Amino acid sequence: MVDRIWVDGVIRDMTSEEQAEADKIKAEWNSSSEKLKRIKRLRQERLNETDWWVFRGEMTDEQKAWRKSLRDIPTTYSESDYDDLLDYNKDTKKYTHSIWTIPS
Repeated sequence: MVDRIWVDGVIRDMTSEEQAEADKIKAEWNSSSEKLKRIKRLRQERLNETDWWVFRGEMTDEQKAWRKSLRDIPTTYSESDYDDLLDYNKDTKKYTHSIWTIPS
Protein backbone atom coordinates (compact mmCIF):
# COMPACT_ATOMS: atom_id res chain seq x y z
CA MET A 1 0.00 0.00 0.00
CA VAL A 2 1.37 3.39 -0.98
CA ASP A 3 1.00 6.18 1.53
CA ARG A 4 -0.02 9.62 0.47
CA ILE A 5 1.84 12.83 1.18
CA TRP A 6 0.97 16.52 1.25
CA VAL A 7 3.36 18.57 -0.88
CA ASP A 8 2.89 22.20 -1.86
CA GLY A 9 -0.83 22.08 -1.10
CA VAL A 10 -1.42 18.89 -3.11
CA ILE A 11 -1.97 15.36 -1.84
CA ARG A 12 -0.20 12.76 -3.93
CA ASP A 13 1.11 9.21 -3.74
CA MET A 14 4.60 8.89 -2.33
CA THR A 15 7.41 8.00 -4.66
CA SER A 16 9.08 4.66 -4.03
CA GLU A 17 11.98 6.49 -2.33
CA GLU A 18 9.62 8.49 -0.10
CA GLN A 19 7.68 5.32 0.74
CA ALA A 20 10.89 3.48 1.63
CA GLU A 21 11.93 6.32 3.94
CA ALA A 22 8.45 6.45 5.53
CA ASP A 23 8.52 2.68 6.06
CA LYS A 24 11.97 2.95 7.66
CA ILE A 25 10.79 5.68 10.04
CA LYS A 26 7.67 3.68 10.99
CA ALA A 27 9.77 0.56 11.63
CA GLU A 28 12.14 2.53 13.86
CA TRP A 29 9.23 4.13 15.75
CA ASN A 30 7.67 0.71 16.33
CA SER A 31 10.89 -1.01 17.37
CA SER A 32 11.12 -2.35 20.91
CA SER A 33 14.06 -0.10 21.72
CA GLU A 34 12.14 3.05 20.72
CA LYS A 35 9.05 1.91 22.62
CA LEU A 36 11.18 1.36 25.72
CA LYS A 37 12.65 4.86 25.33
CA ARG A 38 9.14 6.33 25.26
CA ILE A 39 8.12 4.26 28.28
CA LYS A 40 11.18 5.42 30.21
CA ARG A 41 10.43 9.04 29.28
CA LEU A 42 6.84 8.67 30.55
CA ARG A 43 8.12 7.02 33.71
CA GLN A 44 10.57 9.85 34.34
CA GLU A 45 7.85 12.44 33.78
CA ARG A 46 5.64 10.76 36.41
CA LEU A 47 8.51 10.51 38.87
CA ASN A 48 9.39 14.17 38.32
CA GLU A 49 5.74 15.18 38.82
CA THR A 50 5.68 13.46 42.20
CA ASP A 51 9.18 14.24 43.49
CA TRP A 52 7.60 16.76 45.83
CA TRP A 53 6.16 13.81 47.75
CA VAL A 54 9.71 12.70 48.51
CA PHE A 55 10.87 16.21 49.40
CA ARG A 56 7.87 16.63 51.70
CA GLY A 57 9.02 13.51 53.53
CA GLU A 58 5.56 12.08 54.12
CA MET A 59 4.61 9.60 51.42
CA THR A 60 1.80 7.13 51.87
CA ASP A 61 2.54 3.44 51.41
CA GLU A 62 0.50 3.56 48.19
CA GLN A 63 2.62 6.43 46.85
CA LYS A 64 5.85 4.63 47.77
CA ALA A 65 4.66 1.43 46.09
CA TRP A 66 3.57 3.28 42.96
CA ARG A 67 6.90 5.10 42.58
CA LYS A 68 8.72 1.77 43.07
CA SER A 69 6.53 0.13 40.44
CA LEU A 70 7.51 2.91 38.01
CA ARG A 71 11.20 2.40 38.71
CA ASP A 72 10.73 -1.36 38.22
CA ILE A 73 9.05 -1.08 34.80
CA PRO A 74 12.09 -2.32 32.81
CA THR A 75 12.32 -5.48 34.93
CA THR A 76 8.59 -6.04 35.53
CA TYR A 77 7.39 -5.64 31.95
CA SER A 78 8.68 -7.30 28.80
CA GLU A 79 8.61 -6.32 25.13
CA SER A 80 5.23 -8.00 24.76
CA ASP A 81 3.80 -5.45 27.24
CA TYR A 82 5.15 -2.32 25.56
CA ASP A 83 2.08 -1.70 23.39
CA ASP A 84 -0.20 -1.96 26.43
CA LEU A 85 2.00 0.46 28.37
CA LEU A 86 1.90 2.92 25.47
CA ASP A 87 -1.82 2.63 24.76
CA TYR A 88 -3.19 6.17 24.54
CA ASN A 89 -6.81 7.30 24.52
CA LYS A 90 -7.10 10.28 22.19
CA ASP A 91 -10.48 11.26 23.63
CA THR A 92 -9.32 11.51 27.24
CA LYS A 93 -5.75 12.43 26.24
CA LYS A 94 -4.38 9.93 28.73
CA TYR A 95 -2.40 6.72 28.69
CA THR A 96 -4.74 3.89 29.59
CA HIS A 97 -2.44 1.52 31.47
CA SER A 98 -2.98 1.72 35.24
CA ILE A 99 0.76 2.18 35.89
CA TRP A 100 0.47 5.78 34.70
CA THR A 101 -2.32 6.72 37.12
CA ILE A 102 -0.89 8.85 39.91
CA PRO A 103 -2.30 7.83 43.32
CA SER A 104 -3.68 10.47 45.67
